[in-house]
Amino acid sequence: MSLDDVARAAGVSRATVSRVVNGSASVDIKTVTAVRETMDRMGYVRPAVRPGPKPRLTHPSRLRVGTIALVIIGGSRNLMQEPTMALVIDEIQVACRKRQLNLMLDQMDDPDQVPLCIQNRQVDGALIMVSGRPSNLRACIQKVSSIVPAVHFFAPGHPVSGVDHVSVNDVALGSLAFHTLKDVGCKSFAVITHRDEFHEALLVRGRAFLDRVAVEGSIGHSYVSTLSGSDPARFWPAPLTICENPEAVAHLVQKDLPSPVGVFITLETFARPVHEALEQLGLISSGAVKVIVAGSTPYYVENLSPAPQLISLELPEIIGIAIERLIHRAVHLPAGVLTFLIPPRLLPASTESA
Repeated sequence: MSLDDVARAAGVSRATVSRVVNGSASVDIKTVTAVRETMDRMGYVRPAVRPGPKPRLTHPSRLRVGTIALVIIGGSRNLMQEPTMALVIDEIQVACRKRQLNLMLDQMDDPDQVPLCIQNRQVDGALIMVSGRPSNLRACIQKVSSIVPAVHFFAPGHPVSGVDHVSVNDVALGSLAFHTLKDVGCKSFAVITHRDEFHEALLVRGRAFLDRVAVEGSIGHSYVSTLSGSDPARFWPAPLTICENPEAVAHLVQKDLPSPVGVFITLETFARPVHEALEQLGLISSGAVKVIVAGSTPYYVENLSPAPQLISLELPEIIGIAIERLIHRAVHLPAGVLTFLIPPRLLPASTESA
């Protein structure tokens, strides 16, 4: 029995019967009642498999085009050389596939150079990521967010108040590093930061760590590299040593601090040379130094022996929340903005990769 048979018996068009079968609200209640009574009388059963052309798959969130952009502000050349960035891109692609989204990648260095996919509204929204320390960051974010919904992620601060923000909780990360080292019996503590990029994130992590050291009345020291155009003493508390050489840092840690020393490396990208320099003096294997590293990208930390303690930044969760929030903004256009700070996670001591 077909819809045409029901339509003839009910005295209505086939389209009307189809709308009734599919629950359309555009048919008046009297007609709906008459059609359903006819279907019952004739014993019509809706087929499990719909004949004819199948409807197109639509995104469950009813996005306009089902595409989002990852926009890197500050240039992507240096950032793309980072092994961690490959994991980030992979996690974004996985998250997009799960949500039936296409992903476009673009960059901008100036608010007057908005990517064409943003200008032409070929995307439903943009994830914003920052490379380096661009001077016009606020203006670039404001420009992108004025055209399409935007979410800023992987940043410790919140440079634009009108844009949603998702990042790891860097204060919690520093606190977790301190308490983990304290719980294994460390008597003094050192922060090692040798990176100009991600300056603010590393500063927040390191200062949070040192704040806990000070609150506990313990001995602490900072070993940092020089910053382009900035004096590290402006940001880091005393005692502070500016040192570019991992080998020199290892000797200073051995000389300056009573053991066992808890060493917090604020970013995994310089974990290997620091770890190797400490172990050349036998400080880690002897138990004189215990190392904890923010990050777990295999390229940077695998095969280090003895294995350092790792803190996961929870990249998949950060990316998943950022995309979900972007979809929500694109569909519902909420007036308010939110900041999501994802707590870090201590990985098992034997784990060497995420």
